[in-house]
Amino acid sequence: MNQRIGLTLLIIGIGLTAGFGSKLSPEVRAALVDDGQQVMAQNAVDARFAQYCVTRSNEGAGDGDGCGDSPSLGDTPEAVLEQLMASAEILNIKATQARVEYRLALKRLVDLQRTSGSQETQGPLARLRAWFAVGGGGFLAGWLLLLVGGWMCRRVDDSTAVEPASGDDAIDFGTLLEKVHGSVAALHAQMLTISAPSVADAEECKRRLESIQVDALARLCGSGPRVHARHGLQGMAALFSPLSAGERKLNRAWAALVDRHWPEAVRSIGEAEQDLSETRSALEALL
Repeated sequence: MNQRIGLTLLIIGIGLTAGFGSKLSPEVRAALVDDGQQVMAQNAVDARFAQYCVTRSNEGAGDGDGCGDSPSLGDTPEAVLEQLMASAEILNIKATQARVEYRLALKRLVDLQRTSGSQETQGPLARLRAWFAVGGGGFLAGWLLLLVGGWMCRRVDDSTAVEPASGDDAIDFGTLLEKVHGSVAALHAQMLTISAPSVADAEECKRRLESIQVDALARLCGSGPRVHARHGLQGMAALFSPLSAGERKLNRAWAALVDRHWPEAVRSIGEAEQDLSETRSALEALL
């Protein structure tokens, strides 16, 4: 029950922090809108200028006002607009209409640039205060829910990890380790005495190995949470590093027995016995 409540709080907290954290202050939103309008106005100026130059060429007006090989009217939109306003050149109706549209687009861009230049740039603290006034409360509420939900889920995990086992799973890690190590050592000793193994010998060794793998070894490898609760993360790593290596060697020995590769099976069993011995030494160092 507590875990479900914790997960619910986590989900709500993530939604609140994401929703309110992404809110923009009015000043930042206005600045973004202004930037977007300037970009659109500049695109409109470029389009009207290109259309104006094409119209001049089609109407036989030649180059002028920055079109073709004529000199540029200025480096800024405001300077270009002043030159166009002061121009006394007489054009036909189509060219005049195209120039008027170009001039109106320039005026729109210049007005936006002047309005943007009059706005003061906010400092980091001012932007933070403005954002907090809009979404800070909801963001903090979501952040607190994340903390509470994470704490509740962690408590449930810890209580589950340290919960005492029952039945066969209650056997101590050391007891299971002794059982597995003894069984593997006995199997290895028996295999060393067989100089000319038969198919029946391989099948018998494979059966004994499977019995070890599905019983004591499986329970030993599944005791990770209890080992972590008792010895901590470093202790668990010290034990399960050689234990995992030994498990892989036993799996390799089983595959070698299936393939009737006796030397590889004997070698893998011997290496697994050494890994299990290292696991015992690591356990003794922790106790």
